[in-house]
Amino acid sequence: MGTPASPVDMERMHSRLLNLGLLLNVLAPVVLIFVGALLKAGGVNAGAVSDLGLFFWILIAVAFSEIPAIYIVKRSFLSGSRAFQKNRGRSTTEQALLQKGIIIFSLALAPTVYGLVYYLLGGTLERFVLFAAITLFCFVVFKPKQEEIRSFVKRQTGTEESLTEF
Repeated sequence: MGTPASPVDMERMHSRLLNLGLLLNVLAPVVLIFVGALLKAGGVNAGAVSDLGLFFWILIAVAFSEIPAIYIVKRSFLSGSRAFQKNRGRSTTEQALLQKGIIIFSLALAPTVYGLVYYLLGGTLERFVLFAAITLFCFVVFKPKQEEIRSFVKRQTGTEESLTEF
């Protein structure tokens, strides 16, 4: 089924995933808050939006529903679900881990995007920061652990010989 799997450096892979998560779930929300504040200070505003309170609660509910969705997606990835292994022969284990990390961290970033929309429609900065806090919470809860990476690599390669640690 192709060339034998190359060794996966667990420490390097774990660091790459953490750095990706920090970029998408810490730095991106800070940038979006800054951009939102600049846009609103510059006069970008949707005007008087009626029933913004109801819209806030709907967005909060959707943001909190991201948490179980991320859990389900992460468990599906790590359990080796067939739906997520279709491209197994076309990518390396490291590429698969990075792809899965991008998906999980992007799902975690969604509440901040909801907050930006709410804020630009006339919401308060405090509530926008609440949405960013949900993103940060998702990062802290769902950040990759070395044990999860190790078990994923074992499942992908079928052997423990492909693991290297320094």
